[in-house]
Amino acid sequence: MFISDGHARFSAKAPDTITSWIASAFAINKDSGLGISSSSAKLNVFRSFFISLNLPYAVVRNEEVVIQVNIFNYLSQDMNVLVTLEKNTDFKNIIVKDSSGKQLHTTPQTVKIKGGEAASVYFPIVPVKIGKIDLSVKAQSSAAADGVKRKLLVEPEGVAKDYNVPVIIDLTKNNSFERLINITFPSSVVAGSERVRITAIGDFMGPTITGLDSLLRMPTGCGEQTMIGFAPDVFVSNYLKASGQLEDSVKNKAIGFMQKGYQRELTFQHTDGSFSAFGESDYSGSMLTAFVVKTFHQAKKHVLIDDSTILKALDWIMYRQTPDGSFYEPGNVVHSQLKGGSGTGIGLTAFVTIALVENKDLYGAIVSRLQTAINKAQSYLESKLLTIKDTYTLAITSYALALTGSNSSKIAYNDLESAAIFVDGTKHWEVNQDNSNLYWKPPEQQATAIDIEATSYALLYHAHNKDYTSELGFLGGGENSLTGLNMSININGDTIKHQFSLGKQNALVLQSVEPKPAPSFVNISATGSGFGLVEVSVFFNVEQELKQPRFSMNVTLLEEKLNRLTLRTCTRYLMTGASGMTVLELGIPTGFELDSESVIEVSTLKRTETVDRKVIFYFDKITQTETCLTLSVTRTDLVAKSQPVPVRVYDYYSPELQQQLAVIRRLYLKNINVKLSIFRFRLIKVTVAEIRSVEYEKAM
Repeated sequence: MFISDGHARFSAKAPDTITSWIASAFAINKDSGLGISSSSAKLNVFRSFFISLNLPYAVVRNEEVVIQVNIFNYLSQDMNVLVTLEKNTDFKNIIVKDSSGKQLHTTPQTVKIKGGEAASVYFPIVPVKIGKIDLSVKAQSSAAADGVKRKLLVEPEGVAKDYNVPVIIDLTKNNSFERLINITFPSSVVAGSERVRITAIGDFMGPTITGLDSLLRMPTGCGEQTMIGFAPDVFVSNYLKASGQLEDSVKNKAIGFMQKGYQRELTFQHTDGSFSAFGESDYSGSMLTAFVVKTFHQAKKHVLIDDSTILKALDWIMYRQTPDGSFYEPGNVVHSQLKGGSGTGIGLTAFVTIALVENKDLYGAIVSRLQTAINKAQSYLESKLLTIKDTYTLAITSYALALTGSNSSKIAYNDLESAAIFVDGTKHWEVNQDNSNLYWKPPEQQATAIDIEATSYALLYHAHNKDYTSELGFLGGGENSLTGLNMSININGDTIKHQFSLGKQNALVLQSVEPKPAPSFVNISATGSGFGLVEVSVFFNVEQELKQPRFSMNVTLLEEKLNRLTLRTCTRYLMTGASGMTVLELGIPTGFELDSESVIEVSTLKRTETVDRKVIFYFDKITQTETCLTLSVTRTDLVAKSQPVPVRVYDYYSPELQQQLAVIRRLYLKNINVKLSIFRFRLIKVTVAEIRSVEYEKAM
């Protein structure tokens, strides 16, 4: 409120937290302009009595977990505090005794806390519901009280799997539509993990656009993995900017990621200007360099990229062009799709050609050399057209030749067109799908990553030629006018009855419903006009793998103590030769964490990281000779009857083959399933001064 003496006064309630708040002020005057306070005010906020919960990141259903409630008494007097964990159906209550014989239970407990000290109360429970369960705890005394609500993530047993069935509804020629979708699960499905989500939208790009900024991520890992994280940041930003949807918050996030990704990728550059998965530790740069210069060029629209970095890399690439115009691989690219299909011959040359063409707008002496290299590559690709039988190579070659202006691009695309697959008015391409090793498969054919990539090159071919009418055939066969969209979609199944309405006002809104329990079938019917997209997404966990493994693996427990476990895991490749970059994921039992110094490494291990409740090891390859790792995990939380954890190995760069290349072994840790009575509970007893010191250090 403003008063005549030129001062303004107002009051506000301090947030209910322990921290420091800094206040500053500025003012604007029509005569003197802007004024800023010469100093700031600091307000230290704390509470005289409060509680906090000590929870693990997540637990597995049916594990016994102890909820540790810490009660802090800032008051001067001693007090008896009644602590209560509210009951609900998400967990079961259990009663046990600790090592001293004291009973622990989920009924209210009374604890005496001296002034200026803290104490802990333990509530052992067994979560029985999958998902985030509510935990509500309150502490009451004659002098003070507090309450807190937290959520505990409860995960199902096994390994998560999913499949998706898209349904395009075309009511431009008919005013009704109907399709039955069967929903099946493998026999090894974990009971209670089944989940189905059904979405509807009036725009084909809707599901992709919705939450598109979630594709943005910090590039990490080796040189290849950094680029796989860096490229989506660039592509997403390009699309959102071109479509007028690049909001400042998303833009700033993307720019920050691209700047850090660019600097990180430079650490994998060789002195000769090339790039490779592990930089100078690799014997040579690789044609990953082509992917780098292609992506760096597009990133220049958003962040500062040094042209000299691109020029030096382009020089290295052109030096690897043979007299016949093709490019060869002097190094090792683990992810072959980063450089065009098989990574050799025609596919590699087409990929490198695309990268060269995209950099034609550079200035200086390199321009003429670039054009010469492009012309030679074009001639090579034209000379090999009649030998191309692979769908992926045809797709990437069609686009590469279109970029160079070659008349032969049409010939390549005509051959590609003859291999197109039409389903429900849509068109796509499939690349060498082999389902012979499936133990179980979804009721609908699932597209692989390379299928999508091949179809995308066909789309790029049409986009480059500005043939947008033909391009629509990939989406469903015709143009969708939002003004003509007026559709009612009925979803009926054994556990669901729901209706979606699509019109001009909500055409871009992604509507969704999750029936519970999961239905065994969904019948989709629609009436009205326009185009609509319905997707049935199915999620579940399994106890054993769904495809024949291409790796063998065994896990041995070498040492087993109450607070420490040491184990050894060995894996080998079952196929001829060696795998590509391979990932070993080792689940950590609930209540434990990795002792990173305990890992005994091998020469092929390139990187280790911990994510959530698993340790991830990256190998440049796995051969037919066993590769073994030894490591230890130590106890951090009070959890008993730990559920078996999954251990799997798979090829990093074939997401559609993760199931095929994965083998799961359940690591049964017998002695950690001990009774809670033998846990050595550690009561927290600190002074008020120590509490304040810790809290303020965090706040500042």
